[in-house]
Amino acid sequence: MKKINFSGFWIFVFGFFIGITSYNTMYMYKIENLINENEHLTAQLEDYIVKLKKLEESSQKKEIPVLNQISPIMLNKQEELLPKNEIDQYIKVLLKNQIGKELSKIDVDLIYNALNRRFLKFQDGEYQLEIRSIIVTDTMYIYYRVEKSNS
Repeated sequence: MKKINFSGFWIFVFGFFIGITSYNTMYMYKIENLINENEHLTAQLEDYIVKLKKLEESSQKKEIPVLNQISPIMLNKQEELLPKNEIDQYIKVLLKNQIGKELSKIDVDLIYNALNRRFLKFQDGEYQLEIRSIIVTDTMYIYYRVEKSNS
């Protein structure tokens, strides 16, 4: 009798571990998506904080048109294969010192030369950034294409 109860206990333990493993496998995709969304929202929050500080500094000065926002726009068709959020965040971090700057003092040629043909390294490979155009109003629109490099 004890032998049947003992093996029944091991069947229960084995079933418990199989259940935990299958549960983790089924919901890992959702958890990964939530983690990625959290990282994206955290980066966006940091952008807004930097933007707010720069705008507060510039609003204390006289009313001169200033740069309020940087909006990178990817022109690639297969966006799902490329790390769009990471590239956008990289461009915003690189140009965060331009937010709050007077529009007449922004050197677009310098920004173009700093970003064009730049190699970006991420976890899934190396990419080359190609700037198509930069439009500066109160928002700086940076139109770019990305190609995965074979290096």
